[in-house]
Amino acid sequence: MFLNNEYEAFQAAEALKNLVPFMKAESLIDLVAVGNEFCHLALASSPSLSAPVACALSDRGTRDVRLVLILNKDISIPVASLIHILSQSHADAEVMLALEERNEPDMLLWKALLSARLHWIAARSEKEMAHETRVITLLWSSPLPVRRHYMNALMAIKQITPQLLFSAFRAGAREIAVALLAKASALPSQAIDHALTTQNPDLIRSIARKAGLADILADDLIDAIDVMADHIRSNHKMAA
Repeated sequence: MFLNNEYEAFQAAEALKNLVPFMKAESLIDLVAVGNEFCHLALASSPSLSAPVACALSDRGTRDVRLVLILNKDISIPVASLIHILSQSHADAEVMLALEERNEPDMLLWKALLSARLHWIAARSEKEMAHETRVITLLWSSPLPVRRHYMNALMAIKQITPQLLFSAFRAGAREIAVALLAKASALPSQAIDHALTTQNPDLIRSIARKAGLADILADDLIDAIDVMADHIRSNHKMAA
């Protein structure tokens, strides 16, 4: 693949893509070691690429090669390689989005993505932003399937805290607050919605206990829910 003419290199890479299904992984890994970017891009976009070759590309490929690799949903990429790509991307928004859209089930990847996304939000905020506000911003801006993964990651690292719950309610982010409380309490969202709609203090206290909140914090949760209700009423009046 040591060709000076870029067009010839491109043509050779396109021919290589057709040969990938018939080549041994060892030979392809050797090509990764000596090939140019055209070669790497051809390999990264091949639907027949094996996991060992994908792993080699994640180590040696440029940013664009790694992006093409993770956009290739026809192939299996080791989770360790995906996390390596994320760590090397320096919070590259395109890379993070492509990793999210792969919809991988592995919790380690989602924990790493959660951390990267929160750092990305903080870096682009004009003023210092509280951790809880960053989490709410991330959840609010994420598509529902991605949000569920982030919720699971938050639960796994014990970050669905009372402060996060209170912040979500006080910010008026009802959808996020309900989802967080449902996750923490292991109750269906419909049960949380019913408690909020009826504003039944005893029911809310029961949910708070299931979410692991001490009784003294249940009153704080009720106060936060009241603040959210005031926000909603105020918004309705302004819209009328």
